[in-house]
Amino acid sequence: MQNENKAVAHYFKYNYSGALSVDWYIGKRCNFDCTYCVDYLHDNVSKHVPLENMKKLVDIIYEREKENVFWSLTGGEPTVNPKFLDLCKYIKEKGARFISVTTNGSRKAEYLCDLYQYLDGITLSFHFEHMQHRIDEYIEKCIKLEDWRRAWNEEQKKNPNFPDHDRGYIPKTLILRFMVYPGQFANMERMEKAFLDHGITNIEHRYIRAPHGGSNELMPTKKLDYSKDNDNMELNQLTDIPTKLKSIVQKQEQFYTAEEKEKIKVRYENKSADKKKLKRWFEEEGELIDRDYHYNELNWDKGNNFLGWQCYAGMKHVKVTPPGDIYIGSCHVGGKRGNIYEKDTIDLPKVPVICPKNRCTDNTDLKVPKIKNEKYYHLIKDMMEWRG
Repeated sequence: MQNENKAVAHYFKYNYSGALSVDWYIGKRCNFDCTYCVDYLHDNVSKHVPLENMKKLVDIIYEREKENVFWSLTGGEPTVNPKFLDLCKYIKEKGARFISVTTNGSRKAEYLCDLYQYLDGITLSFHFEHMQHRIDEYIEKCIKLEDWRRAWNEEQKKNPNFPDHDRGYIPKTLILRFMVYPGQFANMERMEKAFLDHGITNIEHRYIRAPHGGSNELMPTKKLDYSKDNDNMELNQLTDIPTKLKSIVQKQEQFYTAEEKEKIKVRYENKSADKKKLKRWFEEEGELIDRDYHYNELNWDKGNNFLGWQCYAGMKHVKVTPPGDIYIGSCHVGGKRGNIYEKDTIDLPKVPVICPKNRCTDNTDLKVPKIKNEKYYHLIKDMMEWRG
């Protein structure tokens, strides 16, 4: 890896129009209960958010940005909301640069194909705690979804106006994402082989950072407390925090075997160029050098430290939590910036924030343009301004 101390700029390569990214957790309701998912983001009892309430956010964002938006919809499990398909249709008809959903894939293939009409991308995550005995079912479902996607893309090629990035009329994408759970590598490798045999190569591997309890101890309120830099400490430095948290950190370090860690590392190192969607610039001896990265590669190698950098979260990215609270990102830096149900309360920054943290771990947060200082703004300028 390049010397990260010499990094000076960072951004997502494919935001050609300087679009606003909206990372929207539409509700807590989920039909899974993964041990590595924090309690404040999921349960099986919260009421579904009504469609009219969800439309309010779409209207607020559209009033501000028009169609120049990247929508990332997740939960909870968004597809358990009975009005989710209607929401996606509403966004599509309003107009957007890109609409994607992250789902656990528990709905039937027929539903997912119907939903795909109103999406540009689906990320289907595999959670082995809930589907390790349904491997063949998930393989078959993903292949059906991929076949539908290919057929749709081929049909659109007959239209001379395809693709049209300004209208969000673009090829649909499918990402198959493994939540890499210890002891499940045999199942993962069997699924990988089936997908690769079918020509599916857009496969990701997300290592699991925290077993149950770890993130709940540190988030979300602890995200705003910088008195202890838990992200940057080694286990033997965690002497002045509760024994419970110390045991959780130790469990994290021992979560994967050495063999499993090596397999994860190999998968991150062997990503093809088209999968590396983040660009980073370095200055070495007065010369600017760029290199492309994959999100998971940065997280795994801890190349996600932007402490002291200028970050354009809040200007080019917002996160909306299940209660409708708005933050500049998953980092929650600066605290709550308003609520979607109280339009007059929304107050987003008009200048970049100075990052006070040692880790930027969320994939959507990692897409946000960042520079070490104003000297390097020209490197991200095209990702900041709509050239339409």
